[in-house]
Amino acid sequence: MDESNTKPEELDTKQDSRTAYYAWIGSLLFAIVFTFIIWALGPFLDPVLATLGPDLGASWYFWKLPARDFMVMLVVWSFYLSHQFAIWGAIYWAQKNLKIYRTQPTRGLTRYNWATILINVAFIILHLIQTQIWFDGLAQDVPIWTSQGSVIVMLVIILIIEHPRRGLFMGRKMGKPITAQVSGFFRRNHPYIIAWALVYTFWFHPMTYDPQLLTGFFYMFLLFTQLSLAYTVVHLNRGWIVLLESFVGVHAFFVAVYNTIMSPSTSPDMWPMFASGFAFMFVFTYMYIFKVRREYRWIVFALYFGALAWIYLPTEFGGYGRGFSYLMRLEFLWIPIILYLLAIVFASIVYIYQKQRGRAAE
Repeated sequence: MDESNTKPEELDTKQDSRTAYYAWIGSLLFAIVFTFIIWALGPFLDPVLATLGPDLGASWYFWKLPARDFMVMLVVWSFYLSHQFAIWGAIYWAQKNLKIYRTQPTRGLTRYNWATILINVAFIILHLIQTQIWFDGLAQDVPIWTSQGSVIVMLVIILIIEHPRRGLFMGRKMGKPITAQVSGFFRRNHPYIIAWALVYTFWFHPMTYDPQLLTGFFYMFLLFTQLSLAYTVVHLNRGWIVLLESFVGVHAFFVAVYNTIMSPSTSPDMWPMFASGFAFMFVFTYMYIFKVRREYRWIVFALYFGALAWIYLPTEFGGYGRGFSYLMRLEFLWIPIILYLLAIVFASIVYIYQKQRGRAAE
């Protein structure tokens, strides 16, 4: 084949280019640097932060202005929708024109990658400017559970997509309803759903320098990197995927600890639930994507249950003293139960849909 007349999307994916890896490294550096920029510009928002109301608990979103301004929200929603449809448009184009990469990812960058990198960087900068001028994000108009729920949806979809490589629990595949056909359905369609989860959550929050938001935006930049590097070998890197799934636990742990320290009267001590719950997901699901010796897995098990014992042991025995009542409530299983059940529910809906569609075609 004469490569001089070949479109970039049709070139051999085994080419020597390592541009995707360079983009990966560059994106990680961007995440660090831009998080620092948000922190450095944070003091300029202190007059606005001083007008915010008191923290009223988990159902209250602290970082929104006391009064809604129609024109401000029109700007914010316009920016969000422009970002959202730009990414969806890039995904649509890629699915129509990058069919070769569905079976074999590239080490280079496709037109989709360049486009989404530029789109995300542009809107990240725009969001920072918007926060400095108008502050409010989508949280002024929509409840906090929509942002939290979008992240849960993302984690559940990843569980289904990665099911063929690591199973659902301790490396074991479930079978029905998470069949190969169901996982394939989510693999083909997940870009649109996850792109919504990321872009929506990104515009939900103002870019201020509160430590909770800083860790969240850093995590968001990592997720945008994954979105932008679809169809490349980076997107399918096992360690990278596990890091992205697990970092939500780091962020949740940090938020819970910070809230308890700053508002002990309205924010209960919830870090043990987040830490033990997301660690459970790593120990019993995420790590099975790696092909390691059984002895190493037993070491991870021992470390997890040792940490769990320390959390619930009374302080007089050298533990954290969480309290036996919390252990009896099985709080360390709340997050895994939610994620596993939702994975089964989502998969069941698609499984039934595919069965009904198959019968209709007969």
